[in-house]
Amino acid sequence: MSRESERQGDREERRTSGQDSAASTPAADGRTPPAQFMREVRSELRKVAWPDRKEVTSYTIVVLVTTLVLVGIVWGMDFIFREAVINTLG
Repeated sequence: MSRESERQGDREERRTSGQDSAASTPAADGRTPPAQFMREVRSELRKVAWPDRKEVTSYTIVVLVTTLVLVGIVWGMDFIFREAVINTLG
C-alpha cells in the first residue's frame, strides 16, 4: 500500500470518527506538515533491517574488489585501444 493511500485511509477514518484536526491534515498544497513527516520518517526507520558489523565489512570488501576489477578492465581496454590507434595512425 502506498503512503498516499495510507494517508487517504487515515483521513477517512478520522473524518468518520469526527477526529479530523487541522494539525494532522496535509496543507492545501498537498504537503505534509513537518511534525507528521518526522513521525513517518522515524516509523519507516524502525522498519529497516540494519546490517551488523560483519555484513557491512563483507559488503565493503565486495564493493572494493568489484571496483578494482572494473578499473582493471577499463584500464586494459584503454591501453589496448590506445596502442591500436597509435600503431594504426603511426
